[in-house]
Amino acid sequence: MLFQTFAFKNGQTAKNRFFKSAMEEQLAKHNRPTEQLVRLYDTWAKGGAGVLVTGNVMVADNGKGSINDVVLTDDRSMDTLKAWAKAGRQNDTLLIMQINHAGKQSPKVLSPTPVAPSAVALQGMDGFINPPRELAAGEIEELVGRFIETARLAEQAGFSGVQIHGAHGYLISQFLSPHHNRRNDKWGGSLENRMRFLVEIYQGIRAAVGSEFLVGLKLNSADFQKGGFDENDSIRVVQKMSELGIDFIEISGGNYESPEMLTAKESTKKTGSLFLGLCGKSACRQPSAADYYGRFPF
Repeated sequence: MLFQTFAFKNGQTAKNRFFKSAMEEQLAKHNRPTEQLVRLYDTWAKGGAGVLVTGNVMVADNGKGSINDVVLTDDRSMDTLKAWAKAGRQNDTLLIMQINHAGKQSPKVLSPTPVAPSAVALQGMDGFINPPRELAAGEIEELVGRFIETARLAEQAGFSGVQIHGAHGYLISQFLSPHHNRRNDKWGGSLENRMRFLVEIYQGIRAAVGSEFLVGLKLNSADFQKGGFDENDSIRVVQKMSELGIDFIEISGGNYESPEMLTAKESTKKTGSLFLGLCGKSACRQPSAADYYGRFPF
């Protein structure tokens, strides 16, 4: 089974079922890609995985989660991006760029006043992350455009697709959570409104790139905190994104306040798969739902 090919609905085919999920490389220099990233993905592509997903590539300067994140907002680093894509796609490998904005999960050394859907401070982060300010409606629209532009640049560079990071308490995850998103405009309140930011990002990317370019999502199964994004919310988001035609969904969970993505329970130790049980309960069992990869937490 692991060595069988996997056909995505847009026609792209992974040569096997080995899927390297995102890991934070921290190899950028001045937030631009480097030769070190090229060499790393050259090594990984030669390792034989069918799909490689990069670590965070941030869509805006104010969205960094770590000091050495790649930030991709223009084509100044296109030559290095192309070399990165070429290295990661050798050996018939699909290379997916994970695109993200940290929102309020941005350390104070990077963001003195981070941004978020609502001005709700993270608990237990005093001294590391400052309280956020609420995004204006116009800023939200601008950030939608930032995600779209980063995806367009990834396609131009030769990547196989992008993965929208909607998990782990970053900005999209914050919009999805009723605890972190307390807005009373079209971006908050009902789940339909809370997922609007994600939906508009996805639809904008899909309209801006070619049909063979993969567009996927990393999504929390739950935030694992009182009043947050829960399993029922997650299933409804999966159903919506599947209806819209998303190519794949990777399931994870937790955030900085409740880091379940780093917790290995007894069931995980037995299966080697974080959140696999939650995936089994969800819409991934329905024929219309997107395909899941649930094995990797980062």
